[in-house]
Amino acid sequence: MQDPQQASSVFTLKPGEKITDCSPLWTSGSDRILEEIATCSHCLQPTYRVIVLTSAAGLERRESLCVKHFVHAARTFHELRRQPA
Repeated sequence: MQDPQQASSVFTLKPGEKITDCSPLWTSGSDRILEEIATCSHCLQPTYRVIVLTSAAGLERRESLCVKHFVHAARTFHELRRQPA
């Protein structure tokens, strides 16, 4: 049975952030690749896409998303809809 907190966890932007990149895991070029391979940032499923977010101050953070969380995020954030499969 799924943990209710995990089921309700969704991808969101923090104030001032914007999506600056989205790529399949194998092309992300990240130095944190092992951390991103492990699992989605919101559940225990394998990573499907890595989203790069940049704050207004220019700081970057990465979110790894499974297919389910990526689809939900793409419905919410139009810039993710243009990503190739």
